[in-house]
Amino acid sequence: MNKILSVQNLKLSFYGADKKIPAVRGVSFEVGEGEIVALVGESGCGKTAICRAVMMLHAKHAIIEDGRIVLCDNDVTEMDEKQLNEIRGRDAAMIFQDPMSSLNPTISIGKQIMEPILLHRFDGELATQNSCSKRRKAAQREAVRLLELVGIDKPEVRFRQYPHHLSGGMRQRVAIAIALAAEPKLLIADEPTTALDMDIRENIVDLLKKVCKKRDETGRSRGMIFVTHDVRLAKRLADRIVVMKNGLIVEEGGINEVLEKPKHPYTRELIHYTFFERNQESSVVEKSVENMVKISGLSKSFKTGRSQKMDVIKDFNLEIKKGEIVGLIGNSGCGKSTLARCLMGIDKQDSGEIIFAENCRKQMIFQDSSSAFNPRMNLMEIISEPLIIKNSYKGSPKIQEKVLETMDMVGLERGLRNRHPYDVSGGQRQRAAIARALITEPDFLVADEPVSSLDVPVQARIIELIRKLHYEKNLTILFIAHDLAMIEYISNRVVKMTKI
Repeated sequence: MNKILSVQNLKLSFYGADKKIPAVRGVSFEVGEGEIVALVGESGCGKTAICRAVMMLHAKHAIIEDGRIVLCDNDVTEMDEKQLNEIRGRDAAMIFQDPMSSLNPTISIGKQIMEPILLHRFDGELATQNSCSKRRKAAQREAVRLLELVGIDKPEVRFRQYPHHLSGGMRQRVAIAIALAAEPKLLIADEPTTALDMDIRENIVDLLKKVCKKRDETGRSRGMIFVTHDVRLAKRLADRIVVMKNGLIVEEGGINEVLEKPKHPYTRELIHYTFFERNQESSVVEKSVENMVKISGLSKSFKTGRSQKMDVIKDFNLEIKKGEIVGLIGNSGCGKSTLARCLMGIDKQDSGEIIFAENCRKQMIFQDSSSAFNPRMNLMEIISEPLIIKNSYKGSPKIQEKVLETMDMVGLERGLRNRHPYDVSGGQRQRAAIARALITEPDFLVADEPVSSLDVPVQARIIELIRKLHYEKNLTILFIAHDLAMIEYISNRVVKMTKI
């Protein structure tokens, strides 16, 4: 098997104002043609740092201190920016964990998919097109085909839309289409299915496996690094697994060999949490007969053109009692996140009414923490912002103490308080989002996919934390998720939304 990627003794550290933080501590592994390697481990263990290093996408404060990264026989650590731009997309492409961090909000999704096609695809259909307009039309047809391939409904309509018109799951599918556009030799998928519902997740996993195993006209197939915290997905997709903890590889081998006979205690812990049946019991807090919120006849649509609109929610009704956890489940794009934004007053409904209990304090945990945070603020400033806005605590020391207590509560290391959102892992960033929502001690919490980007042990701890807060504070929660077992475990009742 020919090697596509060889990572050799990679050591990478982040340099802050006060100290050096080692992220990768001497990691070595290879990816061959047609091979899918799963990188598995807790948030902050170095998975994403390795992926970004392969693409040489780190900021200047991230320093590769030792090692080589050989991609298609070229050491990327010795390339200049011009050379790197030539191989990005063509030799390797990356599907990012947070699609909003990789999608341009000012450019339609169709044009964003066309860009790598026009830059790197000079064979097949495009090579026969002599004029620029014909090349663009051919690229447009290919972009629509890719949208359909990754499960986007009405691809011709979505082609003209912008990222903010789409749900989180649909944005992730667009990001996958962009990565596939230039037919790269190595596909790097960093948690590509966390924002997708279960049906689409399985379809995407099958799609990724198919495109990696498929051979081109020269008889070659592409390799893939699949970063995940879900061991079940890794088992279904990968040929080999690399388990990481604290910047080191603790176990590596064939997928069945490692999962059936794990040697390291951390690997055994991951497997235990992954296959733990979470729907053993339901919440036992006594519900009130009073409504915390009543939704009547709610409808919401979005413009898709000058005279066109798309209905997302139509005549939706729901009552949530005080002290109740209601689980909301449904396919990506059915309107779950739109409903959440209407409840919080971020989007205004077209018709219908939303009535809250008197003096209801409400907060929201957003699905995509990357787009919800100000990148210029550090985590301390982000988490404390609601307290400052509400003027809840007088004096900086009290606010700082409250922030640190809340970080402890959600399992976020205090040492990260001065880091910016782009300097932490996706899981750590999502824990900061949970801390920001809980710091004001709300009565009603809208949790929009609050644990989808977290590793499995932390998912279990956060779910237990939310249940504990619900029990102790009689917190009312609308819990949105794709994981039916999780929804059934945490909720008093489950509501399913369907696409119009």
